[in-house]
Amino acid sequence: MISLSGTLDVRTIKGSNGPFQVGELTTSVGEFKVKDKVLEQFEPGAYTGTSLIDKIYPHSYVWYGKVTVEIRARLADVQLDNDEPLGEVHANQIAPEPDPADEERRAAATEAITSAPADTEPPAGDVPETLADLFGTELADAILASQPLQLDRTVERSVLRRQRDELDALGYTFQASTQTWFKN
Repeated sequence: MISLSGTLDVRTIKGSNGPFQVGELTTSVGEFKVKDKVLEQFEPGAYTGTSLIDKIYPHSYVWYGKVTVEIRARLADVQLDNDEPLGEVHANQIAPEPDPADEERRAAATEAITSAPADTEPPAGDVPETLADLFGTELADAILASQPLQLDRTVERSVLRRQRDELDALGYTFQASTQTWFKN
């Protein structure tokens, strides 16, 4: 892993699955695209701090008849200096790139085809019935007690988006520097 200081510019893109967040990390050694799930919690804008980078790799995709090659950074952790973005950066663009959730679904489908069958959970419905269905028992209890909480970055991107939206609706706000949700 490598630790780099820099600026993380987060922007919102309107896609076929709804709005999603992507980022660009500008450091002293270069600029990297960031498509990590953790960005789904951030407001658009620029955040300064230190990023712990797990992997730097080339990625290509075809979108609207064009092939795009970009250098991506996968974040293991991010330690930010500011809770609110320093300024808004290219917010609410219309789908100039594919939704990372679609990329994850394609990768999972490819992996399922090439790997041996395993026991899997049934697919979740569109609308969870309870907080426990969406967040799990431990986080649901924290929400009911109006306690601060951090979301699990390992869940599917679509689940993380639904969790973010539910916390917004319940009056929680996201503190970027600690990556923690607090009840207003």
